[in-house]
Amino acid sequence: MQLSKDTKRFLFALSSFTVVLVLCVIHFKEVGGWIGAALAAFSPFVVGGCIAFILSVPMRLFDRLLSKEYKKGCPLVKPGKRKALSLVLAILFVFLLISIFSGIVLPQLVNTVTALAGSIMRFVPTAQQWFNNLLTWLEGYPEVHDAIAPMIPDLNKMAASLISIVQRYAGIVVTSLAANVSSIFGSVTDVIISFVFAVYVLLQTESLSRQCKKLLYAFLPKQFCDDVLGIARLMHKTFFSYVTIQCTEAVILSGLCFIGMLIFRFPHALVITVIMLFGALIPIYGAIFSCVIGAFLVLIESPMKAIGFVAFILILQQIETNLIYPRVVSTAINLPSMWVLLAVTVGGAIFGIPGMLTAVPIVSVTYTLLGAAANRRLSERSLSTYDPAPPEDKKA
Repeated sequence: MQLSKDTKRFLFALSSFTVVLVLCVIHFKEVGGWIGAALAAFSPFVVGGCIAFILSVPMRLFDRLLSKEYKKGCPLVKPGKRKALSLVLAILFVFLLISIFSGIVLPQLVNTVTALAGSIMRFVPTAQQWFNNLLTWLEGYPEVHDAIAPMIPDLNKMAASLISIVQRYAGIVVTSLAANVSSIFGSVTDVIISFVFAVYVLLQTESLSRQCKKLLYAFLPKQFCDDVLGIARLMHKTFFSYVTIQCTEAVILSGLCFIGMLIFRFPHALVITVIMLFGALIPIYGAIFSCVIGAFLVLIESPMKAIGFVAFILILQQIETNLIYPRVVSTAINLPSMWVLLAVTVGGAIFGIPGMLTAVPIVSVTYTLLGAAANRRLSERSLSTYDPAPPEDKKA
């Protein structure tokens, strides 16, 4: 039996993969050590790629601004110098944001949190007195009193236990956080390497793209290369649109929240605004969590203001969603709300906050690819891409 050239290639690739897999299983510890060392060596470049992606968002914004014409046919900056200047402005913009947060916002957050701890301790006796007054009033209704009394907590004991837990684990949390940060960035050398790599990637995007295309098309089938590039373009477009949308929404929502809280004189405006800013980056659950935490912080100062705060946040979110959001955002994630909820829930359950942040664009890409593949298969079978079921099945 004569085998074709493609069949021989497939059998050779399959046998090679099987041999490599068996060797990896036999020498599992050695292979695991090699993989760990490789990941450690490449981690600065992975972090550099993430930095490049983050910087590409403001960089593209500055590039659009600098490409505008101040005279007919004359842009503000020539194309040859525009990319480098856009990158410099993007870096300065990011460092400015970090400086503002660390020099102005962070000290105020520390002072507010310190004052908040004292407010909580003053609030505990007041809340306990409310519960005691409720139990005293319910003594006239013995059945109701006996049913509710076991459910009333001793807030003084709860506060003492909470303080003890915080004091016990505060050092552990700080140490763990520092270890996680150091594991991400490593040494100062790794930070410098990551930053330099990010700059190279942003300045040589076209060159890197061209080199990757040459390697793909030189050694792989053309159709496969076309599919890979199509998926890569879709992933870049989806992730970039998602980051732009979420950051725009977060800035608008937190800015309106801060202005509104100052107008209505709600307490802890800065802390709640920062919580809203980071919470808005997480779809669905972020707004709920930030609203609940903000309401609790206002409740400690004034229960009546807490009700007004919740009403204010609900109205603000409706205004932002229905009026401002559609005008600011020109692109959207191609994903129905049901799948957004599923993606955020499952991503958060498996990978925590990073999973909640990245699950939506990943599921969006998968949803788009599956939809395109399904439509292509249905068209090949001469079936409707809208509803392929025959009329008899619909009636049944």
